Amino acid sequence: MLEQGLSLVRLGGPVVVVLLAMSVVALAVSVFKMLHIGTLTRGSGVADQALDHWVRGDTDAALALLEYTSGEATVLLRDGMQWLGAGKPAPSVREELVRRATRLLADAGNLLGVIEQVAYLAPLLGLLGTVLGIIDVFQGLAAHADASAGTLAGGIWEALLTTAVGLCVAVPFAIVHAALENRIERFRARMEDALTRLFTVTLYRAG
Repeated sequence: MLEQGLSLVRLGGPVVVVLLAMSVVALAVSVFKMLHIGTLTRGSGVADQALDHWVRGDTDAALALLEYTSGEATVLLRDGMQWLGAGKPAPSVREELVRRATRLLADAGNLLGVIEQVAYLAPLLGLLGTVLGIIDVFQGLAAHADASAGTLAGGIWEALLTTAVGLCVAVPFAIVHAALENRIERFRARMEDALTRLFTVTLYRAG
């Protein structure tokens, strides 16, 4: 496997080295973001149960469910219930929770641009490597007019290798980027729903 990788680098040249480096960076960012988003959404099922208790007016049961949860979104929800239960002004509580929720969503989206750019640039770099390789092939043909068709085919094959590598890098990370964006969007929707339920029931009780 190592020998094949070294052969790939030798045939593809600097462009393949750059593509492999980009893939390593994108892979590291992908793993980090998966873990990070996981910490944000941890305990979402418990949060739903707590909100059900909150809607029924059982604040103690709702807070008991959230007491030992570690997900950042559930901590935010717990703080909101505690503040509202203690009689804090609803507008002030809403403003603070929205501020924190906005920050969580911004943090969730951080570094996604790295994955997106790798998925976007990898095919272009691969194509650039192919173009440069074909230019090199035809320069060689011009210098050696007696070159065979086999030599030409071999040079073009090596030139096309960078395009293949670029696509192999781009496609998986395009999928990963879309999946992470989808998770963040679902997280956003759940946050909006939770905060709406939290404050709607408070307004209803006040009425």
